[in-house]
Amino acid sequence: MEELEKQLFYIFSFIPVSHGVILPWLITLVISIVVFCCSRNLSTFCKTKSQAALELLYETLEYLTTEITGKEYAARLMPLLSTIFVYIFCANIMGLIPGLKSPTSLFSNCLGMALIVFIFTCYLGIKEHGFKYIKHFTGDTWWMAPLMLPIHIIGEISHPISLTLRLFGNIMGEDTVILVLTVTMFPLLLPLPMMAMSIFSGLLQALVFTILSGVYFSSALAEAH
Repeated sequence: MEELEKQLFYIFSFIPVSHGVILPWLITLVISIVVFCCSRNLSTFCKTKSQAALELLYETLEYLTTEITGKEYAARLMPLLSTIFVYIFCANIMGLIPGLKSPTSLFSNCLGMALIVFIFTCYLGIKEHGFKYIKHFTGDTWWMAPLMLPIHIIGEISHPISLTLRLFGNIMGEDTVILVLTVTMFPLLLPLPMMAMSIFSGLLQALVFTILSGVYFSSALAEAH
């Protein structure tokens, strides 16, 4: 056990803390370059493979956004939700590259994305409904405000907490399992079944994060508030 801990410490020593800052920017840069290259010289009739793949991704994300938020808010929320999905999925699978660590396996990065969702939800609600959005925290009757206000505040705070812990826990666990299997069983080759499972889980976690974000956004925009 002590030998395993030494090997893990030896490997983690080559993964600087700055990966939590550098890798997110690197992922953003790579995604931007890929989209820019694939979207050049677009054609209606003679489509290239890259354009066809980009259109397939766009249509899939458009359908996903419509299913989450409804047609009324899909066009308005699709840019952000699509960005969230693509970014988180790419960040989740970065841990499969030897020597790298998934940015989403760091608590601070997960918390940062969850806070972005939380702040944007409040922004949408206030922009759409004004003071009425703040008023819904106190309930319909003024004498219920002392009871309803803490309940609603706790409910709102629980949203970023649940987003953070769910994403962080799953991705951190996957990276740790892959690292342990690599050190103890396959020093030169990552276990392929575990890699496939990590890709699927990374896709699933990105989908869950996107769905919950879309639910929060559409709820803030709904007239019920």
